[in-house]
Amino acid sequence: MTSRFRKFFALVTCLNLFVLSARAMANEVVLDLPVGCRLGESCFIQHYPDMDPSKNAKDHTCGYLTYDGHKGTDFRLRTLADMEAGVPVLAAADGVVSNLRDGVKDQYFEDYPAAVRPRIKNIGLGNAVVLTHDDGLKTIYAHMKKNSIAVTKSQKVKRGDIIGYVGLSGLTEFPHLHFQVMSGKAVIDPFSGPQKTTPCTHTETSLWSEAARQELEYQATGFLVTGFSGTIPKDRRALESGNMQQRLLPPNSPTLIFWSLYYGSQKDDVVTLTIEGPDNQLIKEYKPKRVSKNQISKYFFVGIKQPKSGWQKGDYRGQITIERSSTTIVEEAKITVR
Repeated sequence: MTSRFRKFFALVTCLNLFVLSARAMANEVVLDLPVGCRLGESCFIQHYPDMDPSKNAKDHTCGYLTYDGHKGTDFRLRTLADMEAGVPVLAAADGVVSNLRDGVKDQYFEDYPAAVRPRIKNIGLGNAVVLTHDDGLKTIYAHMKKNSIAVTKSQKVKRGDIIGYVGLSGLTEFPHLHFQVMSGKAVIDPFSGPQKTTPCTHTETSLWSEAARQELEYQATGFLVTGFSGTIPKDRRALESGNMQQRLLPPNSPTLIFWSLYYGSQKDDVVTLTIEGPDNQLIKEYKPKRVSKNQISKYFFVGIKQPKSGWQKGDYRGQITIERSSTTIVEEAKITVR
């Protein structure tokens, strides 16, 4: 290491320490993850706060995982079955419960009768808890499961305490925790901090703890559920239920269907689905039209009919490939015929 580089390294280290000290002196809240799940495995970030002040929408990376006016970070579960099993919502930092609401049922917003929808929109966040922290910052935990809230108003909570469970209440169409950070009436993006006013710039002012940052790697696209079944999925919600996937195919099943539901679909994506038989031979390939627009989530499926000779015994393997610019994303699944 040269003398000039050592001096530069020492200067950078001092500046970093100064920033950390300044944050500590200002008693700025540092946030841990607000959900008890494994990001990228059992849960995913489907939406970030919208950082574009215009009618367009961009997240803090100038990516598409947001929509116009969105104020929080949506930690999405893979399926409703995961929600029913119970995924805890955790206090991201020490604080006091300044407000809460419970008793809103868990269901898709589109299932509400038209006459009821205005009322649900007024309580859009569904079952929710608001924590106020020492520096005046507030964190909001929303769309929680009915009757799962485990705290009371004015109660002091510690970082990591369970305050409820992820649900599907209020104005929502998928099971998730909406996590929002507020300073007064201003929305704060925890990924870029209170200093940031435009997307695609440095994020040294992130409010996340070091431990949280290690899990919060930006993932533009993620596979929610991929698998096989003997029947065609009726719609996205059929896959989202968590009840479609089969490990064994009955020998008398007339069809074999391979499908995948994923988030972060982008314009011009090239998608390919294939099915291979037990002898590793390709028996079906499906290439839908190039994706025409950005979409938060999308699903595809491909199927084969039972051969006249019956299903060959062994493992059938499915693969979905998404080609995007110089990136290729792949997910696989298998089903067995005995």
